Amino acid sequence: MLRRLASRCARSLGTRGGARPAAGLRHLGRSPRRRASDAPRNQPPSSEVVARPVGVCSMMRLPLQASPQGLDAAFVGVPLDIGTSNRPGARFGPRRIREESVMLRTTNPSTGALPFQSLSVADLGDVNVNLYNLQDSCRLIREAYQKIVAAGCIPLTLGGDHTITYPILQAIAKKHGPVGLLHVDAHTDTADKALGEKVYHGTPFRRCVDEGLLDRKRVVQIGIRGSAMTLDPYRYSWSQGFRLVLAEDCWMKSLVPLMGEVRQQMGGKPMYISFDIDGLDPAYAPGTGTPEIAGLTPSQALEIIRGCQGLNVVGCDLVEVSPPYDPSVKKINLLLHTLQT
Repeated sequence: MLRRLASRCARSLGTRGGARPAAGLRHLGRSPRRRASDAPRNQPPSSEVVARPVGVCSMMRLPLQASPQGLDAAFVGVPLDIGTSNRPGARFGPRRIREESVMLRTTNPSTGALPFQSLSVADLGDVNVNLYNLQDSCRLIREAYQKIVAAGCIPLTLGGDHTITYPILQAIAKKHGPVGLLHVDAHTDTADKALGEKVYHGTPFRRCVDEGLLDRKRVVQIGIRGSAMTLDPYRYSWSQGFRLVLAEDCWMKSLVPLMGEVRQQMGGKPMYISFDIDGLDPAYAPGTGTPEIAGLTPSQALEIIRGCQGLNVVGCDLVEVSPPYDPSVKKINLLLHTLQT
C-alpha cells in the first residue's frame, strides 16, 4: 500500500531533498499530486541498531505523532468491535497488528518499493471510540478522519470491525466527493439492517450508497462467497452497478488480469481500498469473526494490492482482524507485508 502512495507523490517530489522514487514506480492516473513535506522523513529503525522489543509499540516502530500535519500518510487504529454479528475481538486488532509489524523493514526487494524515501509517514495512534455506543463511535471516527483528511494526509487504517469503513468514507467523501471502492471480503456488507439496526458491520456499503459516498460505477468486490438466506444474495450489489468477483471465480487463478481490468475501471479518480481479513481463506487467516471456507490465497492478496499500483488511492483499511481466534498471530504478517508492496 505504501508503494501505491509512493507512486502518487513521485511526480511532485522529483529530486527534492535528494529523495527519488523507487525504480519502476509510475503514476497511472491524471489528477494532480500533492507535494510531500520537505522535512526529513521518518524511517523505521533497523533491527541491526535497535532491538525489535525496544520502544513504544507503534506501527513499524515509526514515530507516534499527535497531528497529521506535515504527513503524506499515517497509520490510524480504530479499536472498535461492537458492530460485530458473530465473534468479537477486533477491538484488539490495531494493537496486535502493531506488535506484529515489528518484522516489517523499509524496502521490498521483490517490487523495488522504497516508500520511506518518498513519503513522510507516522503513527497517529487510535481513535478514542465509545465501546458502549456504536452511533457515537461512528461520530468520533468521522470527526477524527475529517481532521486527518483536511490536513492532506492519507489514512491507513488498522481495524476494528467493518462498521468503521462507513464513517471513514463519510470523511473521505466530504473532501473528494464520491470515491471508487476496491473491497476485498467474503461478504458484500450491503445488508439493510439486523435486529432493527441499520448500522453494524454488515451494512457499511449500503449506508455509503444511501448517502452518495461511492461512485457506484467504480465499485469492485472481490472474494465474495459463503452461504446465504436466499438464492440471490448479490441482487443489491448488482442493482447498484457494482462488479462482483466471487471467490469461486478466483480459484486456482492469477488475479493479475483481473487487476488490469480494475485499474482501467478506477482510472485516475480517487479510490479507497477496504480489505477485510476474512477475504482470505481461514486456513491462512483464522483470526477473524466470520470465517468462510474456500477464500483467497496469500499470493492472490498480494496480486490484488500490487495491482493497485499507480491508482489514486486516498485511503485504505484492514479490518476484522480478531487476534483471540488466531493464537499464532503470525498470519497477520501476510497483510502487513502488502502495505509495502
